Order: sequence, then structure tokens, then C-alpha cells
Amino acid sequence: MSNHQVNIFAGCSKVLRSTMALVCILICCSPVLAQTVGGQPSSAWADPQLGKHSPAVDSVSPVMRPPAVDTLATVRQRGVLRVGVVQVAPMVMMDRSQNYVGFSIDLARRLASDLGVRVEFVETSWAGIIPQLLDGYSDVIITGLWKNVPRALVVNFTQPTATEGIHLIGSLALASDRRNLDAFNRPGTRIVVSSDPVQLAVAKARFPRATVTPVETDPMLVLKKAQAHAAVLATLSADAIVSSEPRRWYLPSSDPLARTSAGMAVRKGDPDFLSFLNTWLDMQRESGWLEARQRHWATSTEGFR
Repeated sequence: MSNHQVNIFAGCSKVLRSTMALVCILICCSPVLAQTVGGQPSSAWADPQLGKHSPAVDSVSPVMRPPAVDTLATVRQRGVLRVGVVQVAPMVMMDRSQNYVGFSIDLARRLASDLGVRVEFVETSWAGIIPQLLDGYSDVIITGLWKNVPRALVVNFTQPTATEGIHLIGSLALASDRRNLDAFNRPGTRIVVSSDPVQLAVAKARFPRATVTPVETDPMLVLKKAQAHAAVLATLSADAIVSSEPRRWYLPSSDPLARTSAGMAVRKGDPDFLSFLNTWLDMQRESGWLEARQRHWATSTEGFR
């Protein structure tokens, strides 16, 4: 064999060895290559259960929120803070001079003062207070509105402004002999309660045998006219309510039927306004002002009619 033939044979051997090495690499790396099919990542191991649990493709188009109103800037430019309220003691009441008083009224007035604007109260019912906010008739709800899931789906709540208890207040004219809660859970007993869904649900659950009637006005006004045996009411202090009219009503039990937190409510899509209100509440709490107003309205009979 000539030297030229030897060189050709050696060259072919090198090519063959390189080719065999490449084949070995491809075989060893086949799991890695199997993870990229069509340029897209895929699993190197097929789960036999995958077909049974594959999630459905999301065919819902993204929900786009319309541009939101800058409530804080609008209020300051308007010069008026419009506050949605519902009359309920001791949060929102009218005194004998027909002026608004109450814990929520104090909050609203101090908030407006800090903003450098006037306050305007937009009075409505429990059924209408959230729709009016959403329709732009008010800028914020400050009336002891209780937090619950259905409401939180349509409005944003601030941190709690107060924690209230739901109490049963008895009428001395119609139910003076009933000295415990069970005595009101009987047929022929009429109990009035706010149309607020939370309070109504608590009343119906606790007194299923009685006739529980929701009212749009203050339940205590109905009780004052002796048109019901008792009223279910959310309040900071049931003792203050009873002491305001000790010859008209009494407290069958000092234990509340339930407790829940109340907060301010604003329209969704305006995080700046919500953040400002939470910061403002933090400052009122840290200064001691918020607790002082809670103590005042837990004992005061001002505004009760």
C-alpha cells in the first residue's frame, strides 16, 4: 500500500470515528432533544393521566376596565365631598334641630375638613346606597356599612372604622315579660330589622319562628311607635340606646347576636383614593381621635329620638 493510500485510509478512519461519536451523543441526549418539539418545550416523560385532567383552553377574552375617575382630585376641584349615608343609630342620626349627628357623621366631617372641602350628605336606603355610589351620586359611603362578600365584589372597602354588635332591643309596651332571647322566637312575634342583608340574615337565623320584617327606615322608630315586639339593630352600644328611652325599650340580653366590622366604601378602579382613606384612618387611629369618638358614641344618647 502506498503512502497516499495509507493517508486516505487514516482520514476515513477519523471521519468514521467522528461520525460514531456524534451518533453516541445524539443517543445519549435524546431525552433533552425530546423536550423541544417544533421549537416548543415539551415533557420528556408522558403522563398517562394527563389526558384525563387537561384543563380546558380559556376562551374568555380579558376583561378591560374602563378609565376610572380620580375621585380625590375631583372632590378637591369640586370643593365638596359627597357622602352616602343611611340613618341608623348611633352612626347616622338627626337631632332635634334636624342636624346630622353620629359616629359616621363625625368621620365624614373631619375627613372633609382635612381635604379642605365642604361635606354634603346624600341620604338613601340600605338597598340604594351602593347603587348610588356606583352611579356617581356620592363619592364615598360612610355610614357604618358592614363588610361582606357580595358588597366587596362591587365596591372596595377601607380598613375597619368600627366593630359593631347586632343586638335585640325589646319593647316594654308589647314584650315587657320576655326576659331572654328565646322568648322572642315564637309565632306571633314581630321583629323589625334593617333591610341590610347581613342584619336581616342574622335576625332570621336567630328567630326563625317569629315574623322578621325588614324596614327601610330606622328600626328604632318603628319600635318607638310600639308597632313591633322588638328590633334587631347593629350598634356600637346597645346600652346607650336603651338608656335614651328607658321607659320604651329594654335589652333582653347584653350578648350580641353577631359582630362584624364596618368600613368606608368607594368605587373600584381608584386605588389612589382607597390608599388615601386608609392612610387617613391610620393617622386618626394613631392620634387617638378615632377611639375617642367610638367611646363617645358608645355611651352618648345625643341624637336618639
